[in-house]
Amino acid sequence: MFAGLALPKSRGRVRLRNAEPLAVPRIEAHMLSHPDDVKTAIACVDLCRALGNTRAFAPLVTCESMPGDLDATGMERFVRDSAVTYWHQTCSAKMGRDTMSVVDSKLKVYGVDGLRIADGSVMPRITTGNTMAPCVIIGEKAARAMRDQHGI
Repeated sequence: MFAGLALPKSRGRVRLRNAEPLAVPRIEAHMLSHPDDVKTAIACVDLCRALGNTRAFAPLVTCESMPGDLDATGMERFVRDSAVTYWHQTCSAKMGRDTMSVVDSKLKVYGVDGLRIADGSVMPRITTGNTMAPCVIIGEKAARAMRDQHGI
């Protein structure tokens, strides 16, 4: 079983490393930086353990491979050391009207003429499921906006 947070409160950021356009950006994931996320991750592990120990799973489970018998400090360390992302990074150039927003409702980048962003980065919040379907819709929205703008 794989326990994970669908709606983490922790927020990372992507920043420019320097003024060079080809420089690799600085990615600061800040996973589990919010204390509620640590509590929720531990609860996820506890739920997986409880499910794995039910009679329904008995034919499939011979023993618990990890984390084993840990105290509260050990469990937090296990969660922090074993945490990975779902590899669906989003929300780095969010759509909206506040000071942190990067694109408008037509996916146009504020302050840059002729540039749109049409990927998961424009999502204002992380989706609870796979990001593929929302990204398809974002692409369709961008295509429609460009067709409308150019009369195609």
